[in-house]
Amino acid sequence: MELRHLRYFVCVADELHFGRAARRLGVSQPPLSQQIRALEQILGVQLFDRTSRKVTLTEPGRLFLEEARQTLAQADRAINVAKRAARGDYGRLSVGFNPSAAFVQDVAHAIFVFRQSCPDVEVELSELSSGEQVAALAAREIDIGFLRSAFPPVLPDGIVATRILEERLHVAMRPDHRLAAKKSLAFADLDREPMILYAWHQKGSFAGQLLETLHADGVQPVIAQDVGEISTLFGLVAAGLGITVLAESLCALQPAKLTYRPLRGRRALSSMWLIASDQPTPAAANFLAILSASRSEDGPG
Repeated sequence: MELRHLRYFVCVADELHFGRAARRLGVSQPPLSQQIRALEQILGVQLFDRTSRKVTLTEPGRLFLEEARQTLAQADRAINVAKRAARGDYGRLSVGFNPSAAFVQDVAHAIFVFRQSCPDVEVELSELSSGEQVAALAAREIDIGFLRSAFPPVLPDGIVATRILEERLHVAMRPDHRLAAKKSLAFADLDREPMILYAWHQKGSFAGQLLETLHADGVQPVIAQDVGEISTLFGLVAAGLGITVLAESLCALQPAKLTYRPLRGRRALSSMWLIASDQPTPAAANFLAILSASRSEDGPG
């Protein structure tokens, strides 16, 4: 049995006249009659009582009509879902991000605009480390990712990276810390300083890359605490347990009135990277277009 059989049956049931139903369907009457007889043979049930003067539904036909309408309606819904998913305005968009991504203006704006323009796409946000994002994207567990790295990330085939922001690193500390008296800092100022780090042991983490850069410059900070939450990071710095280094985007936060000082030098820069499949899903393609438009409006980042 095909959907065509159901559509023919419903039309005849509506008209109770094979000639009118045939004209409505745009077919000739004999093939229509043949299709109805074929449907009855498939079901092993007589759906219509036919006389030379009128056509009426049998009781099984009347009950079958209700189910046929529901089946056709569900089929139409399924077709609509497939078409909308192909346009990228239905389904799911899974985004991996690092803690500072939400504070990047273009990223936050793109998420807002996407949710407004595609309300039937479920946006799933997951905080993941850089290594976790790459693995999840390769496994198609996420559609796009935002990770922070001082240099282009190493990615498997089929995944591309785009730098969306480059910004300076800052040192966060209590206002009464001795380094707060300086307008800017050099890496050498951090030597032997107790530091609070965010998940530095994770593969490809921002803190891990920072430590590699400091060690390459002969700077040996003291790791006072490794934390897994940004709120804990700021709280421990505010409590005076150490200083921390973070991207400029996070300086918008002002917990406990911390003081921020920029780090000097070309190596004291950090980039936010967008990673995505080179063949994105329709929903991901729509989001990428929105993000690209937002960046174009802002000019070079």
